[in-house]
Amino acid sequence: MNSRQPDDPPVLFIDRNLGRYVIADALRTAGIRCVIHDDYLPPDAPDEEWLSLVGRNGWVAITRDKNIRYRSPEKIALQRASARLIVIRAKQTTAQDIAVLLTTHIKRIFRFCDKHDAPFIAGITRDGKLTEYQL
Repeated sequence: MNSRQPDDPPVLFIDRNLGRYVIADALRTAGIRCVIHDDYLPPDAPDEEWLSLVGRNGWVAITRDKNIRYRSPEKIALQRASARLIVIRAKQTTAQDIAVLLTTHIKRIFRFCDKHDAPFIAGITRDGKLTEYQL
């Protein structure tokens, strides 16, 4: 299922709460592979559905939903799918701000993913600090 090679960075899955274009376009321009929620699922798909999709494909999900780590159905889905989730922890940011955050700190994100076994939820701050959260 996961066709990723050992030195091949994972694909980022952009949650619909981050929009369809600005972040994905910036990532692609920087040479970072990404997919967006609405290309795979209906707009109203529950979080459990996209978390399962992310895990099955070996992607890394990016969301701005900071409360997802507290909701049991989402946590269970993440664990069952062995998904990896990065939560944007920067307040008052535009899509362009988040695009800059991700492209600036992408190597740090990929290193974090390589060093931490799935499933996990981690937060990333504006300065690129990643913190793993308890599941």
